[in-house]
Formats: sequence, C-alpha cells, structure tokens
Amino acid sequence: MFKQTGNFSIAAGLDICRVFYYIDITSLIWSKALTPCYAAVFIKAMKRSILYFILIFISEFLLSAAEKDSFAGFYEGTITGCKNYPLNGAPEVFAEVSRGTDSYKVKLLSSIMARSEAHFVVDNLKAENGAIKLDKAGSYKLTGSITPDLIEAEGFEGKNPVKLSLKRKTVVSPTLGLQPPEGAIVLFNGKDFSKWRASDGSDLPWEIKDGAMLAKPVVKDGKKIYSDAITKSAFGPVKIHIEFKIPAEYHIGGYRGNSGVYFGPYEIQVLDSFGSEGNWMECGSIYRIHPPKVNACLEPEAWQTYDIEFTPAKWMGERMVDYPRMTVYQNGVRIHDNEPVYYDTRLTPKRGENYRHPKGNMPISLQYHGNPVEYRNIWLINK
Repeated sequence: MFKQTGNFSIAAGLDICRVFYYIDITSLIWSKALTPCYAAVFIKAMKRSILYFILIFISEFLLSAAEKDSFAGFYEGTITGCKNYPLNGAPEVFAEVSRGTDSYKVKLLSSIMARSEAHFVVDNLKAENGAIKLDKAGSYKLTGSITPDLIEAEGFEGKNPVKLSLKRKTVVSPTLGLQPPEGAIVLFNGKDFSKWRASDGSDLPWEIKDGAMLAKPVVKDGKKIYSDAITKSAFGPVKIHIEFKIPAEYHIGGYRGNSGVYFGPYEIQVLDSFGSEGNWMECGSIYRIHPPKVNACLEPEAWQTYDIEFTPAKWMGERMVDYPRMTVYQNGVRIHDNEPVYYDTRLTPKRGENYRHPKGNMPISLQYHGNPVEYRNIWLINK
C-alpha cells in the first residue's frame, strides 16, 4: 500500500478505492451466481462501484494535474515609511509566499535563506481572479494585492503611512548544471540506469523523463511495488553533486515531495519545506539528528541542488574513533558543516544510543516514499 506517514493522501485513497471497487465487482459476480433474486444486490453494488470509479478518476486527475503555483516563491523590493527603515533609499526586503493545501502564507523578511526573524507573517490567504488580496494584513495593516509578478500594498505603522513594493525574484542555485570534473564518477547521465538497481536487486523500475530520474512504483501481479534507487557500487568518503525537483503536491496536507538521499543508513531529507521553519525532519536535515542551519529551500517545481561531502565512521580495529560526518550545501548555502551523524537516521534518538556504525564502503540510495520526486546530474568524486 501507499508508503506515506502522518497524513492521508489522495494516492492512499486511490488505492483504497481500487480495493473496494474490486470487492464490489466480485460481489456482483457471486450474487448473480448464487442468489436467484440478485437484482437488488446487483443494483446496490453497481452504484457503489460507479462511485468508486468516479473517485478513482478524480484522484488520478488530481495526481496528474499538479503544476507549479504561480504565486509561490520569493519577491524582492522596498518598504518605505517604517521607523526601522530610512524613508529615502529604503533597504531591500523580501517576501516569501508559500502555499498550503488551499491557502497561502506570506512572510516579510530582511533576508532569505537565513535564520532571520520575519517582520510579519500572514496566513490563510486566498487567491481569487489571479490575485491574493491583502486586507489590513500583518503588523503594518497592509492593504493591496499579490500577483505572480508583483506585491503592492499600503498600510500604517502607528500613524505613519507605509508602502510596500516588491517584484518577483527568481532564485537559481549557483551550482545548478555544474558539470562533473575530470575523474568524476557519473552516476546518472540522463540516459540510463546502468549504475542503479532496485531495492530487491532487480532493474530499477523508475522512469527517465526529460533527462531526469522520476521516482515511481511498478505494478506486478496487480500490486504496486515501491523501490528505492540504489547504486550498484559502494563508496567510501565522497563529494557528491545531486539535482532534485520536488513536485507541486498541493493536494496533500503534509509530507509533500517526500524522498531522501542516503549514504548507507544515513539520510539527508528531501521534502517540500518551502516556507517552513527548517526543523530536524524537514528538507536539508540530517534526518532526526540535525536541522539545517537555515532553510535554503526553493519552491516546488524549481530545480534544487545538494552538494554533499560524506565521510563514513572511522575505526581503529574494533574501536570507532569518529562518527560519520557530513558537510552539506543546499542551493549553494551551507546548511551543515562537518556535522557528526550519531546513529542510523531511521532510528529514534533513544534507539540509536547503542548503535554500531557500519564499517567499509556503502551504497548511495535515493528514497522512493510514494512521491514523484525527480533527480538528475548526479556525480561524485572519491575523497
């Protein structure tokens, strides 16, 4: 069944609908074969089957209709009239617009991809007729609108008039498209899965879409089989470049775009965390051990980068002398600096207290968690 935790998703509902659909079809057959007066049973089961079919159709449509949201992303500009800013030559400010299931959240910030306190946060905003309306929003009581290209609003700080004017800012990772240097091992060249296998050792069932690896299940004997992508080779200390794209799964309440980059049992989380606080289970975290120093995420459907330096545990005979360590850059921003990894990230802290770290080289894997995350331009250098 669907490998999703914490939230019921459309994909999970889709699987359940299929189960009930097949149960009702089976009941139709048996009722006709075993019951002389099967008409009432037949009609009742047929109505339910039609309902399940409609639900399946709607779910499939929603899953395939996800696309980049026109409002989600960063905006950059100025705010004038505030006592914290000069009236003339006001410094730049930023807005971060993120989307939930059916509403938007706006943060006004002094900087992006930094642990800076928001000037204000407004949520539960709705989009209508191509714009998000602001009506006395936030501490400045701003009234105006947000369009895909512009934020224009006016308000007050006390009795002083305040004006906000920002334009859309496209942020691109400085390492996006970085080509492998001489001597690098290319794990994915956009053409084949020759360096990868499925979890059970068979051929990887993922899809190649526009030069990217698309995580997806395979159906065998009527069952969905979920598989991670695992390198056929094992590696020791490495520097690796990975590009990934998180889908716009706004129909899911949480854990959107869920995946992960694993070095043996140690995970760097991949998740739609745009607009979040960046905790120890969100994108960029060394999962359940270290939160990222900053939330360096871009909005869904934007290509992002991880540049990771991984060192396995160091051993002297049977005595471990240092933990595994990771340095991670997300979209060019350093979010971990030689951080120790205390245990298998699939464990809880308590269960990880006496964890024995593996020796030797380990495969690298990309997790499939039921979400269609894409990866491309994957290469590494042995340290």
